[in-house]
Amino acid sequence: MRFFLIAAALATLTLAGCGKPSQALPETEKDAYERIISGQKMECEHGLDANGNCLKAGADPRPYGGTSKPGH
Repeated sequence: MRFFLIAAALATLTLAGCGKPSQALPETEKDAYERIISGQKMECEHGLDANGNCLKAGADPRPYGGTSKPGH
């Protein structure tokens, strides 16, 4: 019982002491992430994809370009 309490206390201190986890983002998505977090609106002519990036003209926002994977 004593070992369990010591282990729980150490786990709590370790988790509390590590701080807030940071989001690992690719360089191409950092600008969009910062805009969304700061409350700015994304101005994209053709909409946003699932990652928050602006779509190019004629691009399909659905994964795999809107076509199903072969065999599914």
